[in-house]
Amino acid sequence: MSKTRNSDVPLTGIAIGAVALALVVVFAVLLPKAQGDEADTSRIDMPSSLPGGYVAADNASAWKGNANVAGNEAQVAAEVKAEIKYGDAALQKTTGGGFGNRIYIKGSSEIFFVQVFRAAGGAFSPGEISDPSKLQQGSSVQQLVKVGNSTCIVDGTTATAGQVTPSQTQCQRSEGNVTVQVMAPSVAASDVAKVADLVLAKVR
Repeated sequence: MSKTRNSDVPLTGIAIGAVALALVVVFAVLLPKAQGDEADTSRIDMPSSLPGGYVAADNASAWKGNANVAGNEAQVAAEVKAEIKYGDAALQKTTGGGFGNRIYIKGSSEIFFVQVFRAAGGAFSPGEISDPSKLQQGSSVQQLVKVGNSTCIVDGTTATAGQVTPSQTQCQRSEGNVTVQVMAPSVAASDVAKVADLVLAKVR
């Protein structure tokens, strides 16, 4: 199992934009389009908050108390809305519809990019799966792990004794014809999978 830690770096609008764009590129190619004449392509309404203190980052109130954006909460929320709008357009082109797309934050250092699809989950695996214990310390590595009902890809660097320090974690969970995908930078796989569970419970 990966050694995981949570980042203590405050979030900024620029950081959100950079990661959100990367998320669209990564996730949009992994989910199949809804197929057939009976495919449900209606929009999935994403909740404005999740149990446990997760708040949609396109709400200015989500940034209240974050010293890094003090006085600019509304501007940052507007930047997030613009990123979501861009992501929606890209996902509409690649999936044909039947999705939800939102960004959540918890505290000042955890950000979660969430997408839900009206489709069974497709194959979900990193491009290369290596044994971190066989790599030099500081090498880039990807791991495939199971956390509860989610399958997760952990991108990181090797530390000592084959441990991995994560830089980005992606988790996917499917139930019937609904699939949730969550990505977070520098957050433990267990926490990312937890968000997938919370979202699925809200949108089913």
